[in-house]
Amino acid sequence: MVTESSLLHGGISNPENKRRYEEEITQLEKDRGTDVQFIHPEAHHVLKTRGAGEKRFINICSNQLIDKPSCEAGRGRGGKAGYNWRLPFSLTPGRPDRDAAGNRCVIYDVIFHPDALHAAETNKRLMELLHSTAVGGVEDSFHIKLDKGHIKQLKMKYKGVPQAAVIRRPIPGHEQQQNSSSSNQPTKPHYTVKYRSDAEVRVQERRLVLESQKPAYKLDLLLSYPVDEEKGDAKFNKTKKELTITLPVQPVRMSS
Repeated sequence: MVTESSLLHGGISNPENKRRYEEEITQLEKDRGTDVQFIHPEAHHVLKTRGAGEKRFINICSNQLIDKPSCEAGRGRGGKAGYNWRLPFSLTPGRPDRDAAGNRCVIYDVIFHPDALHAAETNKRLMELLHSTAVGGVEDSFHIKLDKGHIKQLKMKYKGVPQAAVIRRPIPGHEQQQNSSSSNQPTKPHYTVKYRSDAEVRVQERRLVLESQKPAYKLDLLLSYPVDEEKGDAKFNKTKKELTITLPVQPVRMSS
């Protein structure tokens, strides 16, 4: 199994360290013309289903930063009067974990505004719509088919370790600073090649590629932030059969 060390929260468990890290990332993105908000999930309940031969857990969560739900009078199938709901949400990419039996599973967070969950708690049909929206969001965003015929709501409020979702918006009127030596010609990116047994890891400024023959793995990952490939580190845990790759984020480069 291959696990990616998160650029946002990998290994940052101390609340103070996490706060400082988020402040640094927020400033880093601001200097590049992007407004960043970290959406911390507030646990509510968990859905369990299957997809691609594995258990899939969907944490249904809330956060005040998500847009509020809205509804308007309309007509459903058969012309019956009712309401058309709009349920904005944010979600996090699937992350590998283990179920109670120690088998591999994948966890997603789908985050709604608290008003949506509050309204759904007393409205069964709205809760069904909320669940359908969450499952459909995971399927559409991550191109996976989930078993919608066997979705079960668990008693637990949250599965796994909470991770923040990130919302990015361009800052109006911001002009990107460009290096005076830049040209219209494409620049060949710098990269390094590291070999570990039968695995090959190639790291570029915004890309990580891993290929292995035994077992057969191939990962081509576009990174959210530019990294320092010279200071990267890779460690393999033989007991857990996990490869952890740590890539430090580059500081902002200011043009002179």
